[in-house]
Amino acid sequence: MPVLVHSNSAQRTGSLPSYHLIAHRLCPYVQRVAMVFSQNTIAHKRTDIELDTKPDWFLKLSPTGNVPLLVIDGDKSLFESAAICQYLQDMYWTKLFPVDAYDRAFQQGVIAIGDKILSLTANVIYRDLSENMVDATLHQIHTQMSIISVLMTPDSVAKDQDLSMLDMVFATVFRPFVLISAGLNRDLFAGFPTLRRWSNQLAAHQTVRTAVPATYYQEMHAFIACKEGYLAKRLRAIPHQDLTFGVNRSVM
Repeated sequence: MPVLVHSNSAQRTGSLPSYHLIAHRLCPYVQRVAMVFSQNTIAHKRTDIELDTKPDWFLKLSPTGNVPLLVIDGDKSLFESAAICQYLQDMYWTKLFPVDAYDRAFQQGVIAIGDKILSLTANVIYRDLSENMVDATLHQIHTQMSIISVLMTPDSVAKDQDLSMLDMVFATVFRPFVLISAGLNRDLFAGFPTLRRWSNQLAAHQTVRTAVPATYYQEMHAFIACKEGYLAKRLRAIPHQDLTFGVNRSVM
């Protein structure tokens, strides 16, 4: 049986469904769902699993074998973070997207670019075995960042305001940049001051901060350092105690 490792403090009311989120401590897609739960104070249980040793009970529930997985009332499940977030928006009338049809579609297009960046970031973490491969991927990330910087000027994010789905997605896109920049001594925000400011405002937001463990960067360092890629090699040479984690500043 799964072990309950988290339950938020909100109480179920009326006939609302019960929710059990199957997750991983570092997964960016899990973070998006966690932020929607947190921002809307939706009661739920959470179980974190290890992705290298997925338990049989999870594989029986998940058609894809991926997290996040949301089990509803113990007998139904939803997979894929976008679908789960959309379901929670519909259930709780939370405003994750603009009401205007054009603005909503536009933000969804920008989110698709954010997901491209996240996929490229995964290449840096898992698949790029040499500095040349990393350089090529960082060039692609820079290209996508350039597109975003032209398409939009993000609004300022106050620490106590509700986040949009656009904010939540890019909070997960930008979060690993701190560690990647430190490991490679590269500034992924070079030339993008508006995106840097947006990233820092998101990083300071309570909903974003609590979507991951307090030890996120230390755990992420250990997670990446055991891989085979160029970034892993660089991080193994830099103990996490020697890295400074915080806002995305220019790399000196």
